[in-house]
Amino acid sequence: MSIPARFRNVHYYRIAGKYIFAGDLFVTRGALYFFPEIDLDEQRHATTNHVSNEIALVVLAVMYVAQTVGGAYSSRIDFWEEGISDELFQEKAKTYIDRLRMERAQAAFSKTLPVPTRVGANEISNIKLSTTGKLSFSAQSDTHDFNIGLFKKGRLRNALWEAGLGRV
Repeated sequence: MSIPARFRNVHYYRIAGKYIFAGDLFVTRGALYFFPEIDLDEQRHATTNHVSNEIALVVLAVMYVAQTVGGAYSSRIDFWEEGISDELFQEKAKTYIDRLRMERAQAAFSKTLPVPTRVGANEISNIKLSTTGKLSFSAQSDTHDFNIGLFKKGRLRNALWEAGLGRV
């Protein structure tokens, strides 16, 4: 396993049993990064907005499966490349996050995706990885919930251990 490690189509921020965002999770030495790419809740609402309630249930079921399995989005993380050094990735990620903060400072809160999240190892407590591939931990006065998925769980466990973020 090489660090940094990238995990695509990771669902994040669970409210009332539903994940709100999908994006890319990166495991680096001493930190986790999440770059949201899709607002899943907005996507669900837009899809069912103009259909009857009976059809909406079917559409939501199909969309749930597509969102969970699919991950059909184009990542905006243009600085990522296989084999990038951990130091270079973290430097480029910081620059990218700072640029997004400046760009989104003027935008209406509900009109943009959240700025990517960086959580340092020293901020993480109560880290857990479920048998179904759900990563959760406490940090920055919040509980962070990620759905990695069953098939990527082992790779994530190895990456977290290699990066010094804990044994789960």
